[in-house]
Amino acid sequence: MKQSITLLPTRRGILGASLVAGAAVTLVSCGSADEAAKSPEATGNATDAIAVAKLPVSGTASVTIGGAGYLLYRPDQTTVLAYTSVCTHQGCKVGTGSGTTFKCPCHGSEYSKLDGSVTQGPAPKALTRFAAVIQGDQVKIYL
Repeated sequence: MKQSITLLPTRRGILGASLVAGAAVTLVSCGSADEAAKSPEATGNATDAIAVAKLPVSGTASVTIGGAGYLLYRPDQTTVLAYTSVCTHQGCKVGTGSGTTFKCPCHGSEYSKLDGSVTQGPAPKALTRFAAVIQGDQVKIYL
């Protein structure tokens, strides 16, 4: 005669499964390049950042407003992208870089100019993006 064995979950097994599920939710909620690419809403006060003439198409600029640093990138005639210039690794000031990336001189992190996502570590997450517009002869950032 064959015996059947019924396996019941143990506390240790349930706890382990819960920890794995929790870690998965945490990783998903940490963000991704897709999140970085989302356009921020233009809320708050629009502040003059730079004259449009000083930011040519495909050009970058670094500006300081109220003591905070921002990086600007103008991919086409009507679009300006704005990011914090604070590296997400250890808070160093990110520079305008060259080519398609902004570069942090402290530890070599690089960020995409198109969405602020990390293209080379050790930075753990994307640069914070701010809404920006061209109004008349000024580039404005919504802070």
